[in-house]
Amino acid sequence: MKQVKFFIGTDVSKEWLDMCIMLHEKVLHGSRIANKPSAIRAWIRGTQKQYGYSVEETLFALEFTGIYGGHLLGVLHQMGASVWLIPGILISKADGLQRGKSDKQDAVRIADYAYSNPKKVRLWKKPRQVLEELQTLLLIREKLQRTKHQYQTTLKEYKGYGGQHEYKLIKTTSTAMLKVTLKELEGIEKEILALIKSDEKLNELHGYITSVDAVGVITSANMLVTTNEFLDITEAKKYACYGGVAPFKDGSGKVIKKDKVSHKANKKIKKLLHLVAMSAIRMKGEIKQYYERKIKEGKNKMSVINAIRNKIILRIFACVNNKKKYEKNYVYSFAKP
Repeated sequence: MKQVKFFIGTDVSKEWLDMCIMLHEKVLHGSRIANKPSAIRAWIRGTQKQYGYSVEETLFALEFTGIYGGHLLGVLHQMGASVWLIPGILISKADGLQRGKSDKQDAVRIADYAYSNPKKVRLWKKPRQVLEELQTLLLIREKLQRTKHQYQTTLKEYKGYGGQHEYKLIKTTSTAMLKVTLKELEGIEKEILALIKSDEKLNELHGYITSVDAVGVITSANMLVTTNEFLDITEAKKYACYGGVAPFKDGSGKVIKKDKVSHKANKKIKKLLHLVAMSAIRMKGEIKQYYERKIKEGKNKMSVINAIRNKIILRIFACVNNKKKYEKNYVYSFAKP
């Protein structure tokens, strides 16, 4: 990549892309285009002609937004462009308290963040086909999980409130659908594990991840996808920030102590890490002892759980980066939450 002169920030949504072009720190252009490959190509051709930038001297920056960024990433990959996928929470932290918000402003903030943080740039690498297949299986599983929850909720809500005849109809239908959904879930989870084991690199990383106490297949698969096999996110601290479990400061410089989920964090990852932490607390071992000791000392329950989530992330990244499975007889020194 040549010396970067132009920075293109993109705010991604399902239907639209808000684009901002900056030459160093000066905003040259802003517009909204359809989130379609043809519209993206046309916009790039048009703005290249108008502003004279080349792909080689341009850094394209956008937030990680899952599947909605797929069209843009596909076009940029075909062009050989340099792309930085930035966790949204980093941009929020850098900007401090925002009193106004729009997609257009977000595109400017993303471009400005890319310009202002050259040392933090981590160029995006297109995931391998096997990882894209793994992501698809996880999306299917997530939809099945929601379906299961809906039927379970319906059964719970109608029990004791509707008439006997109505509840019987609801129970018959919901129980049958739950049975089918649970069978589908079981099949998808087997496919996820089989896919991981079929690929040498994924299977190796999976072994390191799941060697950490209480970490299972689904958490492992999600970490493989969200880190792009630990190529896009290589540091535990950054993943903790991405997953919404790292403490951060507000615009006035005060540390936010409440265990809040940033709307920019990956809530699914935070939920998975919470489940892992709760499982680890119930298991006999050092984490359980640590949790019980801190609670006896009067520490806030959620603060201790958050510390455990962070420690689990640290262990996983240590195992992956050192290419070693977790040694259960190793004595860890837990920092105070």
